[in-house]
Amino acid sequence: MLPDQIVITTGAQAGLDLMARILLDPGETAWVEEPGYYGAQAAFVASGARLAPLFVDSQGWVLDPPAGSPPRVIYVTPSCHHPLGATMRMEQRLRLLEIAERFDAWIIEDDFDGEYRFQGQPIPAMQGADHSDRVIYCGSFAKILFPALRLGFMVLPPALQARIGHALSITGQFAPLLLQAALADFIDQGHMSRHLRRMRRIYSARRQAFRRLVDEYLGDWMTLRNNEAGMQMVGMMPEGWDDRAVAAAARRRGIIVSPLSIHYRHAAPQAGLVMGYAATDEAAMPQGFRILRDVFREIGAQSMVTRAGAL
Repeated sequence: MLPDQIVITTGAQAGLDLMARILLDPGETAWVEEPGYYGAQAAFVASGARLAPLFVDSQGWVLDPPAGSPPRVIYVTPSCHHPLGATMRMEQRLRLLEIAERFDAWIIEDDFDGEYRFQGQPIPAMQGADHSDRVIYCGSFAKILFPALRLGFMVLPPALQARIGHALSITGQFAPLLLQAALADFIDQGHMSRHLRRMRRIYSARRQAFRRLVDEYLGDWMTLRNNEAGMQMVGMMPEGWDDRAVAAAARRRGIIVSPLSIHYRHAAPQAGLVMGYAATDEAAMPQGFRILRDVFREIGAQSMVTRAGAL
C-alpha cells in the first residue's frame, strides 16, 4: 500500500457517497447486504443504482450471484456485519473475490467496528487477499474515538486514484487539515494503540454484563445472536412482535434501541432490536433493562387486548 492510495474523508458516509459517484452510473446494479446498512443503501440509490440483495443469515453470506444484471459494486461489512455482528469466513471472502473478478465488479469493504473483536484472532482485511485490485477498504474514526470526530478514510486500488481528486473537488468533502494533523500525531505518539487496548478491556467487561442482563431481564421476549465483534448486539424477537413499536416505546422512556426490521429492503423483515452496549457503564445497565422489560410487558399486554377484541 502506497500513501497515495489513502484518502481521508469527512466520515464513512462521505466515503460511500464518493464511491457511489465514481463507480455507479444510473441503472447499474449494486449488490448490498440484506439485512444491511441503510446508509450504504441510501448512497447507492442516490446515485441512481438498482439494489440487489446479498443475503446474510445464520450461516453467513449467501454468495449466489444475483439474477438479472451483474453487479457493478458489491458492498460488504465482512469484519463485523452491520447489524448482525457476524464475521465473514475466509472461504466466503475468497468466493466473493472470485465473483467480483468474474463480473468485473468493485468490492467496497466497510470495516464496521472491526477494531473491537472479542473472540479469536484478529481478522485481516479482505483487501489483503485481493490480487485483482478491485477492493476499496473504508474505515472511520468515529467509533474508535468519538462520533463528533468526522474523519474517515479509504484505501483505494491504483486504478481509482486518478478519479478521486475530481470527485472530492465537486463535492467539497475535504477533511480539515488541522484535525488530520492532530489525529496523525495522536497515532504516531502511540496514543491510539493504547486507547484501543484500554477500550477493548472496558468493552469486553460491558459486553459480558450486557449479555447476562439480557438473559435476566428480557429472556422471555428475545434471544441474543452470537457475535464475535462490534459495539452492539441484536436480540431476535418472536414472530408477531412489532420491533418498531417496541423501539418507539423505549425511546419515549429514554432508552435508545433500533428496530432490526429497518435494515431489510427486499426480504420479509425479521423482528429484533439492535442494542448498543459500549456507551453504558455496567452500574447503569440494570435500570435500562428494567425499563425495557416494562416496555415489553406493556406492549405484550396491549397486543393481548387487541387480539381479544378481534375475536
